[in-house]
Amino acid sequence: MPPMPFPVLVLRDTVVVLILIVLGGLVAAIPYGTAMPDPRVIQIFQAVFGTVGFGAGAWMARSRRPLRLTLAMLGVWLLAGVPVALGGADPVWWLFLLPVLAVMATLGGGLALLFEKFARD
Repeated sequence: MPPMPFPVLVLRDTVVVLILIVLGGLVAAIPYGTAMPDPRVIQIFQAVFGTVGFGAGAWMARSRRPLRLTLAMLGVWLLAGVPVALGGADPVWWLFLLPVLAVMATLGGGLALLFEKFARD
């Protein structure tokens, strides 16, 4: 089977991160039941799950890992901008999200390297 093209790999990594971010928000809201969940708790869970998503994407990347993580991060950021474009979210929040995603991608990449190191030892 021939290797997948690079844009498909980046799209796969972006989708993995987005799914885990959404899953983190859902997991954080479970204990609240029908009550209004605390937004800070949801954001913390989304950040942790998103970091794990970036780690999974970095672990699946065998070559050009920094480029793939950067492009996946930009893809997540652009998709998070859809509510801003539709007028349902604050543009300042969207601009602040970019450095947060950069930290998540960096930590996820480091997590993948750590897993690889432990797997070799």
